[in-house]
Amino acid sequence: MKKKGITFLLGGICFTVSQLLLRIPLLNYFLGTSKFQLLYILNPLLIGILIAFSAGVFEESFRFIFRNLFFKKKDTKLSVPIIFGLGHGTVEAIFVLASSLSVVPLGELKIALLERVLAIVLHVGLTVIVWNGFQRNKKIQYLLLAIFIHGLANSLIPILVPFAYSILIIESLLFLIDIFIVLYVYQSKKYYYSKGEKR
Repeated sequence: MKKKGITFLLGGICFTVSQLLLRIPLLNYFLGTSKFQLLYILNPLLIGILIAFSAGVFEESFRFIFRNLFFKKKDTKLSVPIIFGLGHGTVEAIFVLASSLSVVPLGELKIALLERVLAIVLHVGLTVIVWNGFQRNKKIQYLLLAIFIHGLANSLIPILVPFAYSILIIESLLFLIDIFIVLYVYQSKKYYYSKGEKR
């Protein structure tokens, strides 16, 4: 139980370092410059997608770093990346919801909560993808895959926001992505050992 708690905590710290301490302050700095604002005005969709992918670059890179630093054993259980992903996603959910309470109407709170649940499932899947790279000795390939999926999911917002019923479309697509993620995580069991196996 103690190991699971530490794993969950490390997942939360991973989000805190990658986003709250690094990416968000850097974004705020660039957003405050006239050059960046001009680029955004001229290319809002492109810049929006680049910002979306920057989340994938930072978060997946730090998942990779944390896996390399704190989880040395290759002979691990699938529950380890799942718990790490839950920690990462839960801390993000707390941060996002706390930041949104003052601007999100109470009527839309259920949608915000649903979006966070979908995001947590995504974070679990992305963590498993990064871990699978270590399990299969294809670290960089799986890291790039996780960055791509993360960036693609985040890009739904700048791409679809201008359209009618954008929230419904975005959440529906996230739900579909999560279905594939859950199936992928289930299929990933073969890369890990089960409780009854001797190592």
